[in-house]
Amino acid sequence: MTRELTLLAGEVRTEVNRLAYHLRTPATRSGITPTRLTALSALTRYPDGVRQGDLAELMNISAPSMTRLVEILEEAGWVERRRDPADQRCLLLVLSPVGEKTLATLREESATVLSEELADLSDDERAALAAAVPVLRKLADRHLDP
Repeated sequence: MTRELTLLAGEVRTEVNRLAYHLRTPATRSGITPTRLTALSALTRYPDGVRQGDLAELMNISAPSMTRLVEILEEAGWVERRRDPADQRCLLLVLSPVGEKTLATLREESATVLSEELADLSDDERAALAAAVPVLRKLADRHLDP
């Protein structure tokens, strides 16, 4: 890896993290920690549900931590456990209607804040961001797909 790539990686990581922190503010005010928000967001990718162990692996957290996280999500009404149709002995985690609504509300709030900030950018700056979205998605998808 070249020094240029290492520097670019550091800059991208820093700026994406700074922006993500800012965009998580509505969730944090609602009592949704970054880990909880990540879990809820991950569950949107699995409308038929995902096993708890698979979600733990996807999020790179330990089984005991995932157990506690799922308890919290379930107590808040954001997640439901359902029997796996392929194996009735197993449970799947599914985003509940309350979880879907909560996540949609948080995403809308974040998008509203960000759209106000994007309005302050020049046309060229907005075009550069639009061009970067597919690249950022590609990088993110590498870490989200099991």
